[in-house]
This record gives sequence, structure tokens and C-alpha cells, in this order.
Amino acid sequence: MTVPLSLRQGGDDMIVLARMATVPRTTSRRDVHHHLATCSSPAKQHPVAAWRRPAMTSSLIERLPNELQRIVFSHLDYQSLIYLSTMNRYFHRAIDPQAMANGIDKAQFVMRAAKDFPQHRPSEKSHDYRPGNFECYICFRVRSPDHFDMLQPQSAYVDAHGCLVRNREPDVRTDRQVTLRRFCVDCGVAEGLHAPFDCLTTRTGKDLWVCSCRQVWSKPACLRCPECRGDCPLRPRRKLLT
Repeated sequence: MTVPLSLRQGGDDMIVLARMATVPRTTSRRDVHHHLATCSSPAKQHPVAAWRRPAMTSSLIERLPNELQRIVFSHLDYQSLIYLSTMNRYFHRAIDPQAMANGIDKAQFVMRAAKDFPQHRPSEKSHDYRPGNFECYICFRVRSPDHFDMLQPQSAYVDAHGCLVRNREPDVRTDRQVTLRRFCVDCGVAEGLHAPFDCLTTRTGKDLWVCSCRQVWSKPACLRCPECRGDCPLRPRRKLLT
């Protein structure tokens, strides 16, 4: 029995059909089916048909001992650490740019990114105006303007232990005033620079308020926190920060 190879396309089909051509003429239909099953079984497949793409190998850095990896990472700047941490799952787990980078380096990078990176610049097209993004000097990220308070405090008082003075008037004898750089709303709440029942207005004009459990809500969309049951203040709390 001769089967023309031109009836099928593709490597596996051609291999099977070619082997069918070698079946003796006296072979029964059952033998033919058995022959096909044998030819197409994984254990007997042609090397080309059984070929699989090899798994990706780990990089040279990944194969280094952990101590040497830490030495390599310690010589990278903040921007390089961020980039490397996005390369694969291993580096994402192994690298924490916030913890590893120098504070001055982080501040310089976010300042440069907010100013020089095209995606963070304002769009001044009349039909598609978009304000630029801003840098936060606490989390060292560049974020959209709806994450920043229009009237954020410019300074704060810290006590002799370096802790933020809250819930009391500052004492000029023991407390000192420090200048604050720009920070986002999330960091302001986390660090106590925005206190419960503060009312904020973002740089995009959105009104926010902080509840007792330090969650930030939009008003008038949400005037009562569903968790702590705190109500949005009718009048903004008088801030001790300046």
C-alpha cells in the first residue's frame, strides 16, 4: 500500500504517513491502526517531533553565592536597582531598591525623573491638558498629581528624640522646626503629617479627608468611614503643622 506524502502537511503527519507506506500489502486494518499508534506514541516519536524548547537558564548573577550577589547589588544606584528588580521573579524577590539604595541617590533620581523623563512632564495640548507628575521624598516615587495635597505642610516640629510633634502645641524650648520636602498623601498619612480629620485638596482639585483609622476617602462620595464609622468633618481640623 502506497500513501502519497503530499496528502498531509507538517512534520508529525509526514513521519506517520511515511511509515504507513512501509506497511506490507497483506497487513490487516487492525495491524495498520496498531502501527499508527506505535509510531505516534511519545516513546517512539521522531527526534524532531519530540523536540521541545529548552527552559531559560539563570543569569550569571543568579548563580553567584548570596554574599557575592549582595556585594554586586551594593554597587548599583537606585535607578539600576529598580530596573534589575523588574527583570524576572528572582530579582524581584531578591532586590528591594528602597532598602538597598542610598537616601541621597534616591532623592537625586526622583528629582531628575520628575523633571527629565517625558512620561512625567505636563501635557499642554489644549484638547488634552494633563498636569505633570510629582516626586515624593518619603517613598521616593514619581506619582500622578492626584496623590499630592495642594496645601501640604511646608514644615513640622520634632521633639528632642526626633519624633514628630502631634496633638500638642510645639515647645520652642525643646522642639525644633524642620523643613519638609514634597510628599504624597499616602506617605503623609503614614508618617502622621496628615492626621485624622484633616481635609485635603489634591493638585487635580479632588477633595479628600482622613478618618480615625487613617484611611483616605473622597468627598462627597464617602462622608462616613465604613470601618471606624468616623464622619467627615464639617470644618477642617486646625493643623499644628505649618
